[in-house]
Amino acid sequence: MKSWDPFRDLLSIQDRMNKLFEAVLTGPVPFDTEGEGIGPWQPNAEVIATPEGLEISCDLPGLDRDQVDVSIEGDELVVSGERRRPAEADERTWHLLERPFGRFQRRFQLPPWADPQSVEASLADGILRVRFARRPELRARRIPLDGDGATH
Repeated sequence: MKSWDPFRDLLSIQDRMNKLFEAVLTGPVPFDTEGEGIGPWQPNAEVIATPEGLEISCDLPGLDRDQVDVSIEGDELVVSGERRRPAEADERTWHLLERPFGRFQRRFQLPPWADPQSVEASLADGILRVRFARRPELRARRIPLDGDGATH
C-alpha cells in the first residue's frame, strides 16, 4: 500500500492551477456557476475528414443520452452536457479523483463542405460520434475531356 505523500498532492494542485491560468490567458473560460468545479472540462475529441464526409468523436464515459446535448449553431457543432457526481459522493472520503465532474462544452468549426442537413449522432460505449456527409455540390468529381486532342 502506498503511503500518503502531501508533496504529490501539492504538485497536482499546482498543475491544475497552471492549466487554469493557461486557459484564462488563451481565451474565455465558462466557469461553472454552481460550484461543481474550478472551471470547465472538455472531453477528448477526434475530428476526421473522409472522402464521404466528416466524423467527430468525443469521449464521454459514464454519460447517458439525457446528460449530453448536440446542436448546430451557425457553422459550429456544439457538444455540451454535464457529468454529475454520484449520489453517494458526499458519504465517501476520496483518496484519488481524476475524472472531472460538472458542465462541459466543446465547439467544432464545421468546414464549408460539411452538410448540416445530413448530420447523424450516436452515443455508444462512452463515445459520442457525430457524422456529416459532404455537400453534394462540393464533392470531388471527375470531369470528362471533350475533343480528339487537336488544338484549334
